[in-house]
Amino acid sequence: MNNIKSIKAIIDNGDEKFVKEYREYYADGKEIIKETYFAPNQIEEKNITNYNEKGLISDEVNYGENNELNTKTVYYRDNNDKVNEIIIEFADGSKTIKSYSYENNGKTIIVLEKSDDGEFEGKEKITTDDKGNIIESQIISEDDKILEQHKYEFNENGNILNETRFQNSKIISVTKYYYDDKKNVNKRVTSNSKGESIDWAIFKYDENGNLAEQQFGDHTLYKTEYNESKKPIIEQKINAMGIVEYCKKYEYNNNGELVKEEDLSETTYYEYTYLK
Repeated sequence: MNNIKSIKAIIDNGDEKFVKEYREYYADGKEIIKETYFAPNQIEEKNITNYNEKGLISDEVNYGENNELNTKTVYYRDNNDKVNEIIIEFADGSKTIKSYSYENNGKTIIVLEKSDDGEFEGKEKITTDDKGNIIESQIISEDDKILEQHKYEFNENGNILNETRFQNSKIISVTKYYYDDKKNVNKRVTSNSKGESIDWAIFKYDENGNLAEQQFGDHTLYKTEYNESKKPIIEQKINAMGIVEYCKKYEYNNNGELVKEEDLSETTYYEYTYLK
């Protein structure tokens, strides 16, 4: 990625051919421009990202159709480069101000959202462990009541074991994750407050450790084949009736970069320019 200057995705649906997406990068691989189009030369959305001298995001500008401003987001940081304030300006001139405070040696982050008029818009509290894993997140009301809460448990390898969702202090669901001998997640089961299973997923891997099958409940199966470089070359989505809803095929150049993506309705070609 570090020697790629830009990537252009060109859609060919049989009736017309046009640039669907364009991305541009700095020498260090950081994205500075992303454009998406819904028709030839008709822009859907454009994002411009700027960075400070340390390579951290300083601001992001989002434009919609006709190059009209949607939002401008500016990041402010303390002397330790931690974000302490984010100001989001909208097309109508109104603003949302996110203030960040840190407790417990930086492992607890409190994000308070207010309008530029000082009106409360939201509050979130995030707690991490010593390894940086999020172990708890809370959505808090203006009068400091916990409205929603997520708790996470991890094993010694940093893999998530349990995720518990609360609403108004009551358990809504518990999701458990299971792993094989190679530390790959192979099953996920979600239960409701009564302990009844309400959702599940099974994951299978090929002999090279690639994720080959993802079965979500009894309704959707994803199957993926890979090349010798462990990049996907065929991906299928199969519904409960055994019918293939889509089949994607991928081709790569000698650098391992995606150059062609083909499905049942259209083909996407990827063109690259490189830094000198």
